[in-house]
Amino acid sequence: MRPLLVLAALGFVLSACQEAGPPSTPPEGWVEADRGRWYVPGTDTSAAFRDLSTLEAMGVVRDETEFVRWVQEKMTDIYRTDPETVDSVFAAEFLDEVRAGIPAGDDYGPQADALVNRIKTDFYQRYNASRYDAPDEPLVLPDSLADVSGRIAVQVYVDTDNQPTAIRLVEGTGTSLDGVFMRRVLSSTFTDAWVRPSAGRVAGVEIPSWVHVSNDFLG
Repeated sequence: MRPLLVLAALGFVLSACQEAGPPSTPPEGWVEADRGRWYVPGTDTSAAFRDLSTLEAMGVVRDETEFVRWVQEKMTDIYRTDPETVDSVFAAEFLDEVRAGIPAGDDYGPQADALVNRIKTDFYQRYNASRYDAPDEPLVLPDSLADVSGRIAVQVYVDTDNQPTAIRLVEGTGTSLDGVFMRRVLSSTFTDAWVRPSAGRVAGVEIPSWVHVSNDFLG
């Protein structure tokens, strides 16, 4: 048995052994479109595998002031969970306030950051993205992967039944550890994603959502 650094981040607890490790291929019932892209048959892959790297790639384009765009850029992580829904909520609830609240003077930076932080907090009165809970059991890796280092990041498309239906490797190590990580993520539990027509105690409408998971491996 060779020691392997235990990575607690994101719930991924690892150990190593000389036996064959977990599979790095898609789970039963899944299809591999190409390396790093798996899906359940019937999934709209054009949506599931879309590029969510930047606002431009997501199609979030608005002819607005530099400050409006700056605020949107600060919210990129929220936009990545469902660009169209997030932008709709932003336009309905916060756009006018951002247009009218452009900071001025020497206190520009702190004022701008405070506005963004408050918007992010208030946003979840209207919108909630899906989240995941990683499995509790440790993931046992073979010695052949014990020394692999690098960052692995994936985006998972989760349907309204809280089931993952597609996963895309965004960043990987170029080894079979990428597939092992992808299967680990797919065995996680995912929560509801919803949007409310207005803030408050109004019931939310369930929607599909993208969940982003990453981990740094230090073999």
